[in-house]
Amino acid sequence: MPLTGPDYVRFTYSAPTLDSDADGRWIACDESGYDGEDLLSEGLYMMVAGVAVDDAEAEAIVGDLRTETSIQPTVRDLKFKHFQRGDRLQKLSRLWQNGGALHGRCSVYVVDKRYGIMSKVIDLLVEEEAYRRGIDLHVNRQARKLARALACDGRRALKDDRFNKLEQAFVAFARRRDPGDRQAVIQTFYDEVEAAWTVSTRRNVTEALQWLRLTRAHAEALHNDVAPQQPPYLELLDTALATLARAWSERMGTISVLADEHRELTDARLEVTRNVLRSGAGATPSSMHRRLRIQRMVRGSSHDHASIQLADLLAGAAGSVAKGDTGKPTDASVLLRPVILPLIERTSLVPTEGPDPFSRDRM
Repeated sequence: MPLTGPDYVRFTYSAPTLDSDADGRWIACDESGYDGEDLLSEGLYMMVAGVAVDDAEAEAIVGDLRTETSIQPTVRDLKFKHFQRGDRLQKLSRLWQNGGALHGRCSVYVVDKRYGIMSKVIDLLVEEEAYRRGIDLHVNRQARKLARALACDGRRALKDDRFNKLEQAFVAFARRRDPGDRQAVIQTFYDEVEAAWTVSTRRNVTEALQWLRLTRAHAEALHNDVAPQQPPYLELLDTALATLARAWSERMGTISVLADEHRELTDARLEVTRNVLRSGAGATPSSMHRRLRIQRMVRGSSHDHASIQLADLLAGAAGSVAKGDTGKPTDASVLLRPVILPLIERTSLVPTEGPDPFSRDRM
């Protein structure tokens, strides 16, 4: 059912998309692995896939795919689950390979949720303290280095139990739901920071924790702000959609974005995301971006848009590869891995620097 209510009126788009001088190239987007603010969920990754295709062309591609794979007309929308058989999966993967209908027109933005937690720790607290001191942590990617230290080396430096408690305490502190006794939540977080700093055995982790020890006043300010945070602090779907759109506009110029409808993508949040991309706004002067030509940023249903079905198939394939890299490879993940990895956006929210965002050693 389409989303209804006052938050889903202005930017719901049901008409077929069509590339044009006015709208630019349409980029259809869909996600896989989304768990909202639950960044400690069992699934380690969220993917947002983008496909540069309008509905006019997507209808023909979907129709050909149905014919090639003998998927019955009673299946209204194509989903990745419909391609679990080997022969169907082979035919689907050809879309993204050399000579395929979508070759060179697809990309996937990956969010490593555990790294996302530590990135938010730095973003919400440490950057505020650095700003107070006149330090721009975006210069020389210092903020990223601090987040990587905690995400990649924290478990080794603190041992599993201490590190897990630190993660849990921050998520409890930053989540949208009212944590009840706010002062108790803040105190628990800083107790865990202090305990972690005391036992840390790695210099880079100790330095990151030392920064956190100095941020209590900023934590108090966050919780004293009675205005609802939009998007919520731990909500990463907006970030993923915005960064993916930025990558496409930097490659193609004028674009419009059609995202699969999602309750979190309200009119207000879509409008803010589009305006930020248009303005090039950044947290500090060094994090400013060039202004982008984003004509539309709207939501729609896969029932109305064949292009969203193609984005869903790509997101599902990327999710399959991610699951296969957590120690349980499947036939699908093995087949798709060499096809999907070249499509991963280098700006993805992951701690790795190479082409494989799923390679981080988590022990």
